[in-house]
Amino acid sequence: MGEMNLGLAHVATVSFLASRAAPSLQFFFALGGGIALARSAARQGARAGYGTSLAAMLQTVAVMGPARINAPLTQAITAPMMGRLEARGARAATEFAACLALRLVHYAVLLAAFILVILGGLDEFTGSYETLTGWLGIVPQGAAAALAVTAAGQALWAVFFSAVQVAAYRRALANWPAVTPLDEGLAAAAADPVAIAGPERGSGRFDPRAIVVAAFLATALLLVSTSWLLLLGVTAWLVPAWLLSRPDHDAVPLGLLLAGLLAFAALSGGLLSGAGLELTLRRALRAVLLVAVATWMRAAAGPGGLRETFRRALHRLRALPAVKEGAALMEGLDSGPRLIAAARAAAGRFSDVELKPAQLADTVTAWVAAESADYRAGARAPVTRLCLKAPDGLLVALTLLPVLTLVGA
Repeated sequence: MGEMNLGLAHVATVSFLASRAAPSLQFFFALGGGIALARSAARQGARAGYGTSLAAMLQTVAVMGPARINAPLTQAITAPMMGRLEARGARAATEFAACLALRLVHYAVLLAAFILVILGGLDEFTGSYETLTGWLGIVPQGAAAALAVTAAGQALWAVFFSAVQVAAYRRALANWPAVTPLDEGLAAAAADPVAIAGPERGSGRFDPRAIVVAAFLATALLLVSTSWLLLLGVTAWLVPAWLLSRPDHDAVPLGLLLAGLLAFAALSGGLLSGAGLELTLRRALRAVLLVAVATWMRAAAGPGGLRETFRRALHRLRALPAVKEGAALMEGLDSGPRLIAAARAAAGRFSDVELKPAQLADTVTAWVAAESADYRAGARAPVTRLCLKAPDGLLVALTLLPVLTLVGA
């Protein structure tokens, strides 16, 4: 597996980060990462491919937090499978059907989460649909019609994206460009942690493991109820936790954007469905708090802290398929200037390319091949030694205090 899969994991990380940061066209920014994962699975097997996918996805979460992860997640789920099918000589129709099936399952899970968590339930979803379409007089009404129309729209998008994936992956894997890696001296300079990577920022005050546990507990509480007491209790915990954790603010702009989008969806959906202003406001506040907790986790733990937490978690779960491979690859990935340099190299390749599908696909493939071949692991960036202390236990314990608001409810 070694250096080749490590380079492909690095490329997938760069591509997925660009996809999450882009204001639009996220699918196309993530396509290069999907090609890298398909190449990994085609050469080393499905287990290695999904290990590469796992390492790249966790790396993007460590760098940016969990916001806007769905666009690259679909590529991460489907690309290794498609790469393995291609290596076995599967027909394009088979690859398309497999990709489409996984993509539809992913879409169904996202739709269910949106309906239940953001809108508040099937009744609100149906009410919004009927308000928007009932005046036409020709569109079927009711819960079944609302789900069917929405599913049909998602299926059309799934067909388009799956077709593009199959075409891009098959073209890339069948015509993989020959590249000459950097010589050992240049590779060593590129991987020099002193000249390039530098230390990663860890958590400022709390142990990152405690931060992750507290964030998961707060998220679980928010999913249980939208009572004012619970929402205010989580807010009363989150505000001092944010102030005391010495966070960085790199992930805050993206978090604010996502919080605004989800709050608007909750408000518009609730008002259109006739759910009532008070209930709609509670659901909108819950959506904002869910994003705020996720953003706090990244800001408080820092990329180094999250990477170390993920690494230790993967080590404990290494008996599971692909987890051992993912853990090994995370050791060599870099989240600092080398990602920025790779992104600039990609931008440079596209500066003179005509906007034609074949040329764009070949340019993406050429960048994936060159960047992955040249990547070498540097020394592991130092992180603060993890050590659980009393403040960490207090942070987690205080997260559970809002549970008291549910007693007797």
